[in-house]
Amino acid sequence: MATPEHSTGSVSKVLNDAPMGAMQVFIIILLVLLNALDGFDVLAITFAAPGISEDWSISRAALGAVIAANVIGAGASVFLAPMADRIGRRPTVLVSLVIMTIGMLLTAWVDSLAMLTACRLLTGLGVGLMIPSITAVAAEFSNNRRRDLAVSAMTIGFPLGGLVGGFVAADIVEAAGWRAIFTAGGLATAAFIPLVWFALPESPEYLASRGGPGALQKINIILKRLGHPPVDEARSPELKKESADPRELLGPGLRMLTVLLISAYFLHIMAFYFFSGWTPKILTDAGYTQSAAIATSAITSMGGVVGGVLVGLASAYLGLKRLAVASMVGTSILMAVFAMNTGDLAILRILAFALGVFMMGGIVGLYAFLARAFPARLRVTGCALAVAIGRGGGVVGPVLGGVLLDAGMKASAVLIAIGATAALGALFLLRVQLRDNG
Repeated sequence: MATPEHSTGSVSKVLNDAPMGAMQVFIIILLVLLNALDGFDVLAITFAAPGISEDWSISRAALGAVIAANVIGAGASVFLAPMADRIGRRPTVLVSLVIMTIGMLLTAWVDSLAMLTACRLLTGLGVGLMIPSITAVAAEFSNNRRRDLAVSAMTIGFPLGGLVGGFVAADIVEAAGWRAIFTAGGLATAAFIPLVWFALPESPEYLASRGGPGALQKINIILKRLGHPPVDEARSPELKKESADPRELLGPGLRMLTVLLISAYFLHIMAFYFFSGWTPKILTDAGYTQSAAIATSAITSMGGVVGGVLVGLASAYLGLKRLAVASMVGTSILMAVFAMNTGDLAILRILAFALGVFMMGGIVGLYAFLARAFPARLRVTGCALAVAIGRGGGVVGPVLGGVLLDAGMKASAVLIAIGATAALGALFLLRVQLRDNG
Protein backbone atom coordinates (compact mmCIF):
# COMPACT_ATOMS: atom_id res chain seq x y z
CA MET A 1 0.00 0.00 0.00
CA ALA A 2 1.33 3.42 -0.94
CA THR A 3 1.87 5.88 1.87
CA PRO A 4 1.01 9.60 1.63
CA GLU A 5 3.90 11.93 0.80
CA HIS A 6 3.34 13.93 3.98
CA SER A 7 1.42 13.55 7.22
CA THR A 8 -0.15 16.31 9.29
CA GLY A 9 -0.69 13.91 12.21
CA SER A 10 1.48 13.55 15.29
CA VAL A 11 4.46 11.22 15.53
CA SER A 12 2.52 8.99 17.90
CA LYS A 13 -0.43 8.79 15.53
CA VAL A 14 1.76 7.86 12.55
CA LEU A 15 3.53 5.08 14.46
CA ASN A 16 0.39 3.88 16.26
CA ASP A 17 -1.85 3.61 13.20
CA ALA A 18 0.44 2.61 10.32
CA PRO A 19 1.48 -1.00 9.60
CA MET A 20 4.91 -1.90 10.93
CA GLY A 21 7.61 -1.90 8.26
CA ALA A 22 10.61 -4.17 7.81
CA MET A 23 12.90 -1.80 9.73
CA GLN A 24 10.58 -1.83 12.74
CA VAL A 25 10.48 -5.63 12.68
CA PHE A 26 14.28 -5.68 12.51
CA ILE A 27 14.46 -3.38 15.55
CA ILE A 28 12.20 -5.71 17.56
CA ILE A 29 14.42 -8.67 16.59
CA LEU A 30 17.47 -6.68 17.73
CA LEU A 31 15.74 -6.01 21.05
CA VAL A 32 15.02 -9.73 21.46
CA LEU A 33 18.74 -10.43 21.02
CA LEU A 34 19.70 -7.67 23.47
CA ASN A 35 17.37 -9.13 26.07
CA ALA A 36 18.85 -12.56 25.35
CA LEU A 37 22.20 -11.10 26.40
CA ASP A 38 20.52 -9.92 29.60
CA GLY A 39 19.17 -13.42 30.18
CA PHE A 40 22.54 -15.05 29.76
CA ASP A 41 24.40 -12.41 31.78
CA VAL A 42 21.95 -12.72 34.69
CA LEU A 43 21.78 -16.53 34.70
CA ALA A 44 25.53 -17.03 34.10
CA ILE A 45 26.12 -16.98 37.86
CA THR A 46 23.56 -19.77 38.37
CA PHE A 47 25.24 -21.87 35.68
CA ALA A 48 28.59 -21.27 37.38
CA ALA A 49 27.30 -21.68 40.96
CA PRO A 50 28.08 -25.40 41.43
CA GLY A 51 31.64 -24.91 40.16
CA ILE A 52 32.20 -21.81 42.31
CA SER A 53 30.86 -23.60 45.36
CA GLU A 54 33.17 -26.55 44.71
CA ASP A 55 36.28 -24.44 44.04
CA TRP A 56 35.87 -22.00 46.91
CA SER A 57 33.92 -24.13 49.43
CA ILE A 58 31.47 -21.32 50.26
CA SER A 59 28.20 -21.74 52.14
CA ARG A 60 24.83 -21.77 50.42
CA ALA A 61 23.88 -18.54 52.19
CA ALA A 62 27.01 -16.82 50.81
CA LEU A 63 26.28 -18.22 47.34
CA GLY A 64 22.73 -16.91 47.59
CA ALA A 65 24.12 -13.45 48.34
CA VAL A 66 26.33 -13.62 45.22
CA ILE A 67 23.35 -14.68 43.09
CA ALA A 68 21.36 -11.79 44.55
CA ALA A 69 24.18 -9.27 43.87
CA ASN A 70 23.19 -9.11 40.21
CA VAL A 71 19.66 -8.18 41.24
CA ILE A 72 20.89 -5.56 43.71
CA GLY A 73 22.92 -3.99 40.91
CA ALA A 74 19.84 -3.99 38.70
CA GLY A 75 17.93 -2.26 41.48
CA ALA A 76 20.60 0.40 41.80
CA SER A 77 20.11 1.18 38.10
CA VAL A 78 16.96 3.12 39.02
CA PHE A 79 19.27 6.06 39.79
CA LEU A 80 20.67 5.96 36.24
CA ALA A 81 17.46 5.09 34.38
CA PRO A 82 16.18 8.69 34.12
CA MET A 83 19.04 9.32 31.68
CA ALA A 84 17.01 7.44 29.05
CA ASP A 85 14.22 10.00 29.48
CA ARG A 86 16.79 12.83 29.28
CA ILE A 87 19.50 11.86 26.79
CA GLY A 88 17.62 9.22 24.81
CA ARG A 89 16.97 5.49 24.50
CA ARG A 90 19.81 4.71 22.08
CA PRO A 91 22.72 6.18 24.11
CA THR A 92 21.37 4.53 27.26
CA VAL A 93 21.34 1.13 25.58
CA LEU A 94 24.96 1.67 24.49
CA VAL A 95 26.01 2.63 28.03
CA SER A 96 24.27 -0.50 29.33
CA LEU A 97 26.19 -2.73 26.91
CA VAL A 98 29.53 -1.22 27.93
CA ILE A 99 28.79 -1.75 31.63
CA MET A 100 27.64 -5.34 31.06
CA THR A 101 30.73 -6.15 28.98
CA ILE A 102 33.11 -4.85 31.64
CA GLY A 103 31.24 -6.65 34.42
CA MET A 104 31.20 -10.02 32.65
CA LEU A 105 34.84 -9.96 31.54
CA LEU A 106 36.06 -8.92 34.99
CA THR A 107 34.04 -11.75 36.59
CA ALA A 108 36.12 -14.26 34.66
CA TRP A 109 39.27 -13.05 36.49
CA VAL A 110 38.07 -12.67 40.10
CA ASP A 111 39.93 -14.46 42.88
CA SER A 112 37.76 -13.67 45.92
CA LEU A 113 34.15 -13.70 46.97
CA ALA A 114 34.18 -9.92 47.48
CA MET A 115 35.46 -9.28 43.94
CA LEU A 116 32.94 -11.74 42.50
CA THR A 117 30.12 -9.95 44.29
CA ALA A 118 31.34 -6.54 43.08
CA CYS A 119 31.50 -7.71 39.47
CA ARG A 120 28.01 -9.19 39.67
CA LEU A 121 26.78 -5.86 41.07
CA LEU A 122 28.32 -4.07 38.10
CA THR A 123 26.83 -6.51 35.59
CA GLY A 124 23.44 -6.15 37.26
CA LEU A 125 23.68 -2.37 36.96
CA GLY A 126 24.06 -2.71 33.20
CA VAL A 127 21.26 -5.24 32.89
CA GLY A 128 18.96 -3.14 35.06
CA LEU A 129 19.60 -0.10 32.89
CA MET A 130 19.10 -2.06 29.68
CA ILE A 131 15.74 -3.71 30.37
CA PRO A 132 13.51 -0.64 30.89
CA SER A 133 15.24 1.10 27.99
CA ILE A 134 14.54 -1.67 25.48
CA THR A 135 11.02 -2.11 26.89
CA ALA A 136 10.36 1.52 26.00
CA VAL A 137 11.96 1.08 22.58
CA ALA A 138 9.78 -1.96 21.85
CA ALA A 139 6.66 -0.01 22.76
CA GLU A 140 7.66 3.10 20.82
CA PHE A 141 8.68 1.37 17.59
CA SER A 142 5.52 -0.76 17.34
CA ASN A 143 1.97 0.14 16.38
CA ASN A 144 -1.11 -0.20 18.54
CA ARG A 145 -2.12 -3.51 17.00
CA ARG A 146 1.24 -5.21 17.58
CA ARG A 147 2.48 -3.43 20.73
CA ASP A 148 1.75 -6.21 23.22
CA LEU A 149 3.23 -8.77 20.82
CA ALA A 150 6.35 -6.61 20.31
CA VAL A 151 6.93 -6.18 24.05
CA SER A 152 6.25 -9.89 24.60
CA ALA A 153 8.73 -10.82 21.88
CA MET A 154 11.34 -8.55 23.44
CA THR A 155 10.70 -10.09 26.85
CA ILE A 156 11.16 -13.70 25.69
CA GLY A 157 14.69 -12.81 24.73
CA PHE A 158 15.54 -13.24 28.43
CA PRO A 159 14.65 -16.96 28.63
CA LEU A 160 16.02 -17.43 25.09
CA GLY A 161 19.40 -16.25 26.35
CA GLY A 162 19.08 -18.58 29.31
CA LEU A 163 18.11 -21.47 27.01
CA VAL A 164 20.95 -21.11 24.52
CA GLY A 165 23.39 -19.98 27.17
CA GLY A 166 22.47 -22.86 29.45
CA PHE A 167 23.25 -25.53 26.90
CA VAL A 168 26.43 -23.72 25.84
CA ALA A 169 27.44 -23.27 29.48
CA ALA A 170 26.87 -26.97 30.17
CA ASP A 171 29.54 -27.78 27.55
CA ILE A 172 31.85 -24.89 28.49
CA VAL A 173 31.91 -25.71 32.19
CA GLU A 174 32.92 -29.31 31.48
CA ALA A 175 35.68 -28.30 29.06
CA ALA A 176 37.08 -25.08 30.52
CA GLY A 177 35.57 -24.47 33.95
CA TRP A 178 33.12 -21.88 35.26
CA ARG A 179 35.25 -18.81 34.43
CA ALA A 180 34.90 -19.47 30.71
CA ILE A 181 31.14 -18.89 31.00
CA PHE A 182 31.75 -15.23 31.86
CA THR A 183 34.41 -14.77 29.19
CA ALA A 184 32.01 -16.05 26.53
CA GLY A 185 29.21 -13.83 27.82
CA GLY A 186 31.41 -10.73 27.92
CA LEU A 187 32.66 -11.20 24.37
CA ALA A 188 29.13 -11.80 23.07
CA THR A 189 27.92 -8.62 24.79
CA ALA A 190 30.80 -6.58 23.38
CA ALA A 191 29.90 -7.73 19.86
CA PHE A 192 26.54 -5.96 20.11
CA ILE A 193 28.01 -2.50 20.79
CA PRO A 194 28.82 -1.70 17.13
CA LEU A 195 25.57 -3.32 15.98
CA VAL A 196 23.47 -1.06 18.20
CA TRP A 197 25.60 1.96 17.27
CA PHE A 198 24.85 1.58 13.57
CA ALA A 199 21.45 -0.16 13.49
CA LEU A 200 19.32 1.26 16.33
CA PRO A 201 17.87 4.75 15.71
CA GLU A 202 16.58 7.01 18.45
CA SER A 203 12.88 6.69 19.24
CA PRO A 204 10.86 9.29 17.27
CA GLU A 205 8.30 9.41 20.07
CA TYR A 206 11.07 10.23 22.54
CA LEU A 207 12.35 13.00 20.26
CA ALA A 208 8.80 14.33 19.93
CA SER A 209 8.39 14.38 23.71
CA ARG A 210 11.60 16.41 24.10
CA GLY A 211 11.32 18.80 21.14
CA GLY A 212 14.16 21.28 20.75
CA PRO A 213 16.25 22.54 17.83
CA GLY A 214 16.57 20.07 14.99
CA ALA A 215 14.06 17.63 16.48
CA LEU A 216 11.72 17.75 13.46
CA GLN A 217 14.54 17.00 11.03
CA LYS A 218 15.80 14.08 13.14
CA ILE A 219 12.27 12.67 13.48
CA ASN A 220 11.58 12.81 9.77
CA ILE A 221 14.92 11.18 8.91
CA ILE A 222 14.06 8.29 11.24
CA LEU A 223 10.48 8.06 9.97
CA LYS A 224 11.86 7.79 6.43
CA ARG A 225 14.10 4.89 7.52
CA LEU A 226 11.03 3.23 8.99
CA GLY A 227 9.08 3.68 5.74
CA HIS A 228 6.65 6.31 7.07
CA PRO A 229 5.78 9.80 5.79
CA PRO A 230 7.26 12.89 7.48
CA VAL A 231 5.31 14.99 9.97
CA ASP A 232 4.80 18.76 10.16
CA GLU A 233 5.87 19.45 13.74
CA ALA A 234 8.39 17.98 16.11
CA ARG A 235 6.20 17.76 19.21
CA SER A 236 2.96 15.86 19.40
CA PRO A 237 0.08 18.16 20.47
CA GLU A 238 -0.69 16.02 23.49
CA LEU A 239 2.92 16.39 24.72
CA LYS A 240 3.38 20.14 24.35
CA LYS A 241 2.60 21.07 27.93
CA GLU A 242 4.20 18.06 29.59
CA SER A 243 7.61 17.65 31.14
CA ALA A 244 9.35 14.67 32.70
CA ASP A 245 9.23 14.76 36.50
CA PRO A 246 9.97 11.37 38.12
CA ARG A 247 8.17 12.48 41.31
CA GLU A 248 4.91 12.28 39.38
CA LEU A 249 5.16 8.47 39.48
CA LEU A 250 4.35 8.62 43.20
CA GLY A 251 1.93 11.53 42.86
CA PRO A 252 -1.86 11.28 43.07
CA GLY A 253 -2.35 10.37 39.42
CA LEU A 254 0.05 7.44 39.17
CA ARG A 255 0.79 6.39 42.76
CA MET A 256 -1.70 3.51 43.02
CA LEU A 257 -0.75 2.09 39.63
CA THR A 258 2.95 2.27 40.47
CA VAL A 259 2.51 0.59 43.87
CA LEU A 260 0.33 -2.21 42.48
CA LEU A 261 2.76 -3.00 39.67
CA ILE A 262 5.78 -2.90 41.99
CA SER A 263 4.06 -5.26 44.44
CA ALA A 264 2.97 -7.72 41.76
CA TYR A 265 6.41 -7.69 40.14
CA PHE A 266 8.22 -8.04 43.47
CA LEU A 267 6.31 -11.16 44.51
CA HIS A 268 6.44 -12.92 41.16
CA ILE A 269 10.14 -12.14 40.68
CA MET A 270 10.83 -13.45 44.17
CA ALA A 271 9.61 -16.89 43.06
CA PHE A 272 11.27 -16.64 39.64
CA TYR A 273 14.73 -15.72 40.89
CA PHE A 274 14.69 -18.29 43.66
CA PHE A 275 13.79 -21.07 41.25
CA SER A 276 16.16 -19.87 38.51
CA GLY A 277 19.01 -19.24 40.93
CA TRP A 278 18.80 -22.34 43.08
CA THR A 279 17.62 -25.10 40.73
CA PRO A 280 21.14 -26.15 39.59
CA LYS A 281 22.43 -26.24 43.17
CA ILE A 282 19.35 -28.04 44.54
CA LEU A 283 19.66 -30.69 41.84
CA THR A 284 23.40 -31.21 42.37
CA ASP A 285 22.74 -31.54 46.11
CA ALA A 286 20.15 -34.20 45.21
CA GLY A 287 22.86 -36.19 43.43
CA TYR A 288 22.61 -35.07 39.80
CA THR A 289 25.69 -34.02 37.84
CA GLN A 290 26.49 -30.35 37.19
CA SER A 291 25.87 -30.82 33.48
CA ALA A 292 22.45 -32.43 34.08
CA ALA A 293 21.49 -29.70 36.55
CA ILE A 294 22.47 -26.88 34.17
CA ALA A 295 20.65 -28.57 31.28
CA THR A 296 17.50 -28.82 33.41
CA SER A 297 17.76 -25.11 34.17
CA ALA A 298 18.09 -24.45 30.44
CA ILE A 299 14.91 -26.46 29.83
CA THR A 300 13.13 -24.03 32.15
CA SER A 301 14.30 -21.24 29.85
CA MET A 302 12.98 -23.21 26.86
CA GLY A 303 9.57 -23.24 28.52
CA GLY A 304 9.97 -19.52 29.12
CA VAL A 305 10.39 -18.89 25.41
CA VAL A 306 7.21 -20.85 24.69
CA GLY A 307 5.31 -19.08 27.48
CA GLY A 308 6.37 -15.65 26.28
CA VAL A 309 5.26 -16.39 22.71
CA LEU A 310 1.93 -17.82 23.84
CA VAL A 311 1.08 -14.82 26.02
CA GLY A 312 2.13 -12.39 23.31
CA LEU A 313 -0.03 -14.08 20.68
CA ALA A 314 -3.02 -14.81 22.89
CA SER A 315 -3.25 -11.52 24.84
CA ALA A 316 -5.29 -9.82 22.11
CA TYR A 317 -7.87 -12.59 22.28
CA LEU A 318 -7.94 -13.74 25.91
CA GLY A 319 -6.93 -10.53 27.68
CA LEU A 320 -3.52 -9.54 28.99
CA LYS A 321 -4.57 -9.43 32.63
CA ARG A 322 -6.29 -12.82 32.52
CA LEU A 323 -3.23 -14.51 31.05
CA ALA A 324 -0.76 -12.80 33.40
CA VAL A 325 -2.77 -13.68 36.51
CA ALA A 326 -3.23 -17.29 35.39
CA SER A 327 0.50 -17.57 34.73
CA MET A 328 1.41 -16.27 38.18
CA VAL A 329 -1.00 -18.61 39.96
CA GLY A 330 0.23 -21.50 37.81
CA THR A 331 3.80 -20.70 38.86
CA SER A 332 2.94 -21.25 42.52
CA ILE A 333 1.12 -24.51 41.83
CA LEU A 334 3.89 -25.95 39.65
CA MET A 335 6.66 -25.04 42.09
CA ALA A 336 4.81 -27.06 44.71
CA VAL A 337 4.45 -30.00 42.30
CA PHE A 338 8.15 -29.73 41.37
CA ALA A 339 9.06 -29.86 45.06
CA MET A 340 7.27 -33.17 45.46
CA ASN A 341 9.01 -34.88 42.51
CA THR A 342 12.75 -34.50 43.03
CA GLY A 343 13.53 -38.21 42.46
CA ASP A 344 12.94 -38.59 38.70
CA LEU A 345 14.97 -36.41 36.35
CA ALA A 346 12.64 -36.95 33.38
CA ILE A 347 9.61 -35.76 35.38
CA LEU A 348 11.61 -32.87 36.81
CA ARG A 349 12.47 -31.69 33.32
CA ILE A 350 8.85 -31.82 32.19
CA LEU A 351 7.88 -29.77 35.25
CA ALA A 352 10.81 -27.39 34.70
CA PHE A 353 9.60 -26.76 31.15
CA ALA A 354 6.04 -26.12 32.36
CA LEU A 355 7.35 -23.81 35.08
CA GLY A 356 9.24 -21.85 32.47
CA VAL A 357 6.01 -21.41 30.50
CA PHE A 358 4.11 -20.05 33.49
CA MET A 359 6.91 -18.01 35.09
CA MET A 360 7.77 -16.19 31.86
CA GLY A 361 4.08 -15.84 31.00
CA GLY A 362 3.70 -13.81 34.18
CA ILE A 363 6.79 -11.73 33.46
CA VAL A 364 5.70 -11.02 29.89
CA GLY A 365 2.31 -9.88 31.16
CA LEU A 366 3.89 -7.62 33.75
CA TYR A 367 6.25 -6.03 31.20
CA ALA A 368 3.38 -5.42 28.79
CA PHE A 369 1.55 -3.64 31.60
CA LEU A 370 4.64 -1.53 32.33
CA ALA A 371 5.02 -0.57 28.67
CA ARG A 372 1.42 0.67 28.53
CA ALA A 373 1.08 2.09 32.03
CA PHE A 374 3.32 5.16 31.95
CA PRO A 375 3.26 8.21 29.63
CA ALA A 376 6.06 8.49 27.05
CA ARG A 377 7.90 11.23 28.93
CA LEU A 378 8.21 8.94 31.97
CA ARG A 379 8.15 5.53 30.31
CA VAL A 380 11.72 4.42 30.99
CA THR A 381 11.82 6.02 34.45
CA GLY A 382 8.48 4.42 35.36
CA CYS A 383 9.52 1.00 34.08
CA ALA A 384 12.87 1.30 35.84
CA LEU A 385 11.28 2.27 39.15
CA ALA A 386 8.82 -0.63 39.04
CA VAL A 387 11.47 -3.11 37.93
CA ALA A 388 14.19 -1.86 40.30
CA ILE A 389 12.07 -1.91 43.44
CA GLY A 390 10.15 -4.97 42.28
CA ARG A 391 13.41 -6.78 41.75
CA GLY A 392 13.96 -6.55 45.45
CA GLY A 393 12.05 -9.81 45.27
CA GLY A 394 14.93 -11.15 43.22
CA VAL A 395 17.22 -10.35 46.14
CA VAL A 396 14.92 -11.69 48.83
CA GLY A 397 14.19 -14.94 46.97
CA PRO A 398 17.76 -16.27 46.54
CA VAL A 399 19.04 -14.92 49.88
CA LEU A 400 16.06 -16.18 51.88
CA GLY A 401 16.29 -19.50 50.08
CA GLY A 402 19.96 -19.86 51.00
CA VAL A 403 19.32 -18.95 54.64
CA LEU A 404 16.44 -21.44 54.93
CA LEU A 405 18.43 -24.22 53.27
CA ASP A 406 21.43 -23.58 55.54
CA ALA A 407 19.07 -23.63 58.53
CA GLY A 408 18.11 -27.20 57.65
CA MET A 409 14.75 -26.60 55.96
CA LYS A 410 14.07 -29.15 53.23
CA ALA A 411 14.46 -27.91 49.66
CA SER A 412 10.91 -29.05 48.89
CA ALA A 413 9.46 -26.94 51.69
CA VAL A 414 11.44 -23.88 50.59
CA LEU A 415 10.23 -24.32 47.01
CA ILE A 416 6.61 -24.44 48.14
CA ALA A 417 6.89 -21.49 50.52
CA ILE A 418 8.65 -19.11 48.16
CA GLY A 419 6.63 -20.32 45.19
CA ALA A 420 3.43 -19.17 46.90
CA THR A 421 4.51 -15.55 46.55
CA ALA A 422 3.72 -15.57 42.81
CA ALA A 423 0.03 -16.28 43.51
CA LEU A 424 0.01 -13.47 46.07
CA GLY A 425 1.41 -11.14 43.41
CA ALA A 426 -1.48 -12.08 41.13
CA LEU A 427 -3.87 -10.57 43.67
CA PHE A 428 -2.18 -7.18 43.28
CA LEU A 429 -2.23 -7.41 39.49
CA LEU A 430 -5.96 -8.06 39.56
CA ARG A 431 -6.45 -4.51 40.84
CA VAL A 432 -4.58 -2.89 37.94
CA GLN A 433 -6.83 -1.30 35.33
CA LEU A 434 -5.68 -0.19 31.89
CA ARG A 435 -8.00 1.72 29.59
CA ASP A 436 -6.85 0.13 26.35
CA ASN A 437 -6.10 -3.43 27.33
CA GLY A 438 -7.67 -5.86 29.70
